[in-house]
Amino acid sequence: MKIPDYMSSYVQGLPIRTNEGNLIELIEVHAPFDNDELIMEWARSFRLKYMSDEDLLESMEDTGLQSGIEFLQSVVYPKNPKFRSGDFGEILVAEYLMYVEHFWVPTLALRYSDKATSEESVKGSDIIAIRFESDSSIESPNDVLCICEVKTGSVSSVRGRLQDAVDDSDKDDLQLDVAKRGSIGLNAVKLKLKRKERAGNRDLYSYRAVARFQNPVEHTYQMQYAAAAVVEQKRFNRETMKKIKAKGSQHIDSLRIIAVGVTDIQRLIDALYSELGVANIGN
Repeated sequence: MKIPDYMSSYVQGLPIRTNEGNLIELIEVHAPFDNDELIMEWARSFRLKYMSDEDLLESMEDTGLQSGIEFLQSVVYPKNPKFRSGDFGEILVAEYLMYVEHFWVPTLALRYSDKATSEESVKGSDIIAIRFESDSSIESPNDVLCICEVKTGSVSSVRGRLQDAVDDSDKDDLQLDVAKRGSIGLNAVKLKLKRKERAGNRDLYSYRAVARFQNPVEHTYQMQYAAAAVVEQKRFNRETMKKIKAKGSQHIDSLRIIAVGVTDIQRLIDALYSELGVANIGN
């Protein structure tokens, strides 16, 4: 898997301990606004999460629009800042898991291109990520399933967003008997991958690679739950983050807490949702 050059914008910071003794992982994102080529690459990669070149060109032709960004902003991209920043934060964290921690993240290829309407948050777990110890066809108890809850706020405090993510991560569970969000989301991912595969558009791994994670009793693996907050870097406050409470979480023994600080977050959101994502399309 080729790692995009823009991933050099991610920097791991020194983790901190909460007052309860839990570890908070710190990630800083410093967008290279002085590098037009890199920002353009990032925006194009970001746009492809929503719509391929082929589908966008066909949609432009069908609607008679000459501008790709006009179609995206009218039909595809969320206009509501809440949903726009929500998608942005999820994609930011998902790419960190994929390119830095070497997870397979099938939701990246499914979640945003499959929206019924742009003005909504997609139902289900925000991120479902899988890491295989070796080959996906060989089951290992060291394979990892990570289900991640992401909260984003360009003007929110890191403590508030992070606490919300920790609290809401309890909804991500694999208990089939009570129809928890994690089990529902995992099944939805499997079925979507199955349809893509049967249409000749297979992802990095087969849908069968997801299926075994639906039965942790007979097919053991490592379980991670993650709670992540994506906020403006200036709102990072190490002292207030120490007050995050997680001891009441049902996932406390397998919970990761991740704080992501983005320098000039709103400027980056605007750039990734701009015409830069369709530059040179069709040429």
